[in-house]
Amino acid sequence: MKKIIAALVFAVCFSANAQKAETAEPIPFIEVTGTAEKEVVPDIIYISITLQDKVVNKSEYTIAAQEERLKKALKELNIDLKNLSLGGASSNIVYHKKKEKGVSQRQEYRLKVSTAAEVKGVFEALYNSDIKEAYVESTDHSQMDALRKEVRTKAIKAAKEKATYLLEAIGEAPGKPLVIKEENGNVYRANAALSNVAYEEFKDADAEVGFENITIKFSYYVKYAIK
Repeated sequence: MKKIIAALVFAVCFSANAQKAETAEPIPFIEVTGTAEKEVVPDIIYISITLQDKVVNKSEYTIAAQEERLKKALKELNIDLKNLSLGGASSNIVYHKKKEKGVSQRQEYRLKVSTAAEVKGVFEALYNSDIKEAYVESTDHSQMDALRKEVRTKAIKAAKEKATYLLEAIGEAPGKPLVIKEENGNVYRANAALSNVAYEEFKDADAEVGFENITIKFSYYVKYAIK
């Protein structure tokens, strides 16, 4: 008997709560998207350099000799040799007229510089040292994490600002955020490829070497309750 009474009480409570939920007014809300972006000049530039055994003016030009000239040139440019890192060594079989002629040794390096002026100086030094296999690999910024945080914060604030002035137009105000979702977050870096072979073209014209700014952009969807 007690079990039957308890079951009836539970059923009555459940039915009452269900009816209450059905009759409760939905929470009014507003949905907005806030976007922010920032452009910065890259202060980290990576140059890829490949050295390989070759013959210049009928003289053998070894990787070791080229490396010495490279390091000497970097010192003259006041570039710390700690910024020059060694890549993986590799060798390629060289064929001529379908007959194996030998093994060509190659060594890859990665050089980190900070300005476009340093890039131009490095390319000039490489050109004068008969090192032609080099290009700008990528660009970055030393404060990228802080910049991302700054832009994200501005995007969230932009969403709040948008919700505020839209609701003010009808005499309302935003309440607590119900949903916050990052919709888009991108860092756009320009295609920075610059061939050392092309150095002669801008050297004679005394042109300035520059890179497009890095663009950091974030968007946030926010759903606010209306007070």
